[in-house]
Amino acid sequence: MKISVYIATSANGLISNSRNVSDWLSPEYGQGMYAMCQKFKAVIMGKTTYNIIAPDYLPLKDEGTTVVLTTDVTAKPDNPTIKFTNDKPAEIKQALEDKGYTEALIIGGTMTISQFINAGLVDEIYFIVEPVLFDAGLPLLKDTTGELKLNLLQVSKLNDNTVQLHYHVQKK
Repeated sequence: MKISVYIATSANGLISNSRNVSDWLSPEYGQGMYAMCQKFKAVIMGKTTYNIIAPDYLPLKDEGTTVVLTTDVTAKPDNPTIKFTNDKPAEIKQALEDKGYTEALIIGGTMTISQFINAGLVDEIYFIVEPVLFDAGLPLLKDTTGELKLNLLQVSKLNDNTVQLHYHVQKK
């Protein structure tokens, strides 16, 4: 199973501002994220990301599987396509494979991306670099170990000011 990350960053590498509000994202970022989610049909995110986008902006509402990492195992989703879990990344990957998925997309946030990177399960990363600098906010990674080497696959200009960088993750 191929696991990709699709994440917007500020020009200085932060994935959220200190207000935790997504008003800095371009429409092209949202369009790309929804298109990728529809293509893969398996989406992984953390509970903070879920809380920001649910229920109105969930990318998979009627089909597919959305896995939400949370320590609150008593949380009950209001949509049957959503699964709250505190499983480890390898267990999540296996569960998705058991359901027949061949690709999954991680759309946030810091802890979720970091856990999958630490487990060596991320195959590709799509960075959507937005034309903004934050004085404070969330980093892409936290508590990761070692270095991750990337091979650039494609650079795309999404609008006059936003670019998408598509990387393959080199496996050790």
